[in-house]
Amino acid sequence: MLSERARTVLNILVDQYVTTATPVASEEIARLSTTRVSAATVRSAMSQLSDEGYISRPHVSAGGVPSDLGYRSYVESLRELPDLPVALRQQINRHLGQAEPDIEVWCQQCASLLSRITTNLAIVTVPRATSARLKHVQLVYLQEFLVLLIVVLQETRLLRRLLPIEERVDQDLLNQAANKLNDSLSGLTCAELESSEAELTPFEERVKRDSIVMMREADTIGALEHYVDGLRLMLSQPEFSQGSRATELVEMLEDRVLLQRVIPGVPAANEVIVHIGAENRDQSLRPFGVILCGYGVPDQLGGVICVIGPTRMGYAKAISGVRYLSSFMSQLVGELRVGNSAG
Repeated sequence: MLSERARTVLNILVDQYVTTATPVASEEIARLSTTRVSAATVRSAMSQLSDEGYISRPHVSAGGVPSDLGYRSYVESLRELPDLPVALRQQINRHLGQAEPDIEVWCQQCASLLSRITTNLAIVTVPRATSARLKHVQLVYLQEFLVLLIVVLQETRLLRRLLPIEERVDQDLLNQAANKLNDSLSGLTCAELESSEAELTPFEERVKRDSIVMMREADTIGALEHYVDGLRLMLSQPEFSQGSRATELVEMLEDRVLLQRVIPGVPAANEVIVHIGAENRDQSLRPFGVILCGYGVPDQLGGVICVIGPTRMGYAKAISGVRYLSSFMSQLVGELRVGNSAG
């Protein structure tokens, strides 16, 4: 456990390093402290912080740089996060509140606003049902031995797959099979589809099996539709001026695998999760800080808001921004869902 003095020194050091991106000297910390403290006292506290792994210093007289542990301690000390400035909240309310009632428009606006608030990379996923449910299947004749399977989910997502078959069929036979499947399976989740015991022909069983596979693939994080903004803002920071630190991140974005590596699962609505440096499970994300928060309607519809930046991130402002936008997006999605139900 850090002493109160050491914790105060660490928090000042983190705040200053986030602002300047240069090692922070003991004299600077003493000057910024709200209580009168000598540079010698600060140096003693910095020595403790260095010995315990909260900061690093190239040599004893050098300024300090926070480590991942130092950032974690700093984040844990943010018991009461400051609200976003009134002008910033009004800007968010204006942009999102006056946008057309379209979830994808909201997500795009949210990513843009969050990237500007944090000057980092922002990702916002389009919300989807927490457990995808089958609405209906369609079977479309293409050729004698080729059928198009269309799976429609209750949240209006469409999944498509070509099915090579061994027996000749026509559209009438396909319609009969689709109607039988829809009568038996409509409204079921993947787990419920697997345990269902409807009497089906071998072809109908195959359609059911392929539908389950498609639904499971669509439920993976990597398949989430999402919007990204702020890459240039993040890459303009000192950490990314040299070397290949950002190259892997850009490659993951281009290969559409970043989301899967950053988000192991959809957090609960309004639950903020922070991963700092080595806390990230993916090796290529170790130079970064990641802040995640879920939004949506609990147990019904959920999405994720995410900020990715260097570990030298303004965590207080970023967490406040993520939390406020998560709450606002939850409100918008809830109102839209109620309106659609009433309609």
